[in-house]
Amino acid sequence: DDDDDDDDDDDASRFSDIGIEQRMTKRIKVERDDKIHLPPQLEGDQNDDQFWSARDAIIECTEDAFKKKSIFHLNSFVDAKKKQNEGFGPFVEQGIATPCFQEVPEVVVPMIADMSQKELREAMLQHDDWGPFDNSRASAAGQVAMWFKRCIPGSFIVMRHEYERCHYCPKWLKERSDASDNSEYIGPVYIIGVVTRKIKPYSDEEAYVNSQMRYFKGIPHLCLVDWKRIGYKRDLKDETQKY
Repeated sequence: DDDDDDDDDDDASRFSDIGIEQRMTKRIKVERDDKIHLPPQLEGDQNDDQFWSARDAIIECTEDAFKKKSIFHLNSFVDAKKKQNEGFGPFVEQGIATPCFQEVPEVVVPMIADMSQKELREAMLQHDDWGPFDNSRASAAGQVAMWFKRCIPGSFIVMRHEYERCHYCPKWLKERSDASDNSEYIGPVYIIGVVTRKIKPYSDEEAYVNSQMRYFKGIPHLCLVDWKRIGYKRDLKDETQKY
């Protein structure tokens, strides 16, 4: 059954205490020198497809928008057992995000705009060579369908970094603790971003974004994100910290 619509209200209430007006730390300066920007020839290259184009989207980072828009809590490239978060730094520094599921079949892409979330899931499952070949296949198709239909310009992305000994910890989450080169982890932190652009699969736009990425070249289901707010996990309510 396609009962995913109930999830939006749960997410909004769960994360509402993060609050766009929440006191944010001033000691964390995020480095974004490598942020990806589309060249002018690709900025409008969506074949006038309203579904993929962001030109009519209302993109705002306000508390009201945060409570009403879709929210995606991403843990892409997180290894909880090893306590490593490989994706956090590159995603933030380059202004991108992806749930990193298996790429949607190319033949399905032209139909995405007109399909419902449930129809898109079923279309992917009709391709025998798509997805993991176990009981999680239907779940994976559902997650990909939800990402395509709900992650639109103006939607919010939430990520966290909470591993002190993470080999991939960005240097801007560390500060010198003394006059030496010793540094101290200042997390755990959370970060909130707003989606500014959907990237159409198999397009020139997707190829360009992947060519500009320092890591994870070739990953699918990308979107461009403007990371807006960062703060300490400890400042959140207990129930939100545990989510």
